[in-house]
Amino acid sequence: MKRNIAVLCGGTSGEREISLLTAGQVVDWLRECGRYEPYMVDVQGASWRYAEADGGAYDVDKNTFGLALPKGYVQFEAAFIANHGTPGENGLLQGYLEMMGIPFTTGGVFTEALTFHKSACKRYLAGLVPMAESVDLHSEGALDVAGVTAKLGYPLFVKPNDNGSSVGVHRVASAEELPRAVDEAFSVSQDVMLEQGIAGREISCGMVCLGGRDVVLPLAEIVSPAAFFDYQTKYDGSTQEICPAPIPEEEAERIRGYMRTIYHRLGCRGIARADFIVADGVPYFLEINTVPGMTAQSIVPRMVRTMGWGMPELLGQLVDEAIGSR
Repeated sequence: MKRNIAVLCGGTSGEREISLLTAGQVVDWLRECGRYEPYMVDVQGASWRYAEADGGAYDVDKNTFGLALPKGYVQFEAAFIANHGTPGENGLLQGYLEMMGIPFTTGGVFTEALTFHKSACKRYLAGLVPMAESVDLHSEGALDVAGVTAKLGYPLFVKPNDNGSSVGVHRVASAEELPRAVDEAFSVSQDVMLEQGIAGREISCGMVCLGGRDVVLPLAEIVSPAAFFDYQTKYDGSTQEICPAPIPEEEAERIRGYMRTIYHRLGCRGIARADFIVADGVPYFLEINTVPGMTAQSIVPRMVRTMGWGMPELLGQLVDEAIGSR
């Protein structure tokens, strides 16, 4: 008998639409795997709703993590988290699932809360991997343009600390542009990180741990037509994602080594993807994504295909791993 899996998605952040696309593809792949019966659950605040093809909509009973359908009661045995941004990538969903004793496919509360906050994550990894210089700002603090200029120079990047998909990120080329970019970033987050811009090649590295074995996926080089890999170029098809990345093996092995260090130091589970800028042979860690996109066009599925694996079986193994760890 197939086991019932809730694919949690949606949310209320700027990444909602991408999350819904990811979840739809995950549902298809899990069905193709053959061991699971997945249900796509749209999570919006206190409303967790499953919609059937005929238009019927049913609320998840959060007291039991189950679903009352006309065909009978569906008890979910695990959750596949496909929710980009809040609440699936910042620890909120994980808190509920941990209290309920429900297996899930990401790291735990601490891991997700930490990795979702860019600046906190960098501080946690300090001394383990190379990183660009950065300055933290809070909405109640004052912007010291001269001090930022002296420490970071230009170009620099203004990044909301708790957003993904480059939402609210700005590339700043001069001191005159900085105040406006900071104000716009504060419109989506109370905490902002200013990060030194490093000229180099952007390389993405994916990893999963299965049965205690680290599997580092083939690297991908991100070549954006814009000044950086922003929200638009992430999803409009204009960016080249070259996999495997055409970089020297020595650099590739260095990135793979840093990825293993980052993944285990942060306590990641399931699939995670980290981004680096390589300059003069040195990979500088930018950020990690613990709920990476899973549409057919996303970077991780491309890495998996390059490796010669299939997504249905890999996702099935992720759920197997989650259930087996409980």
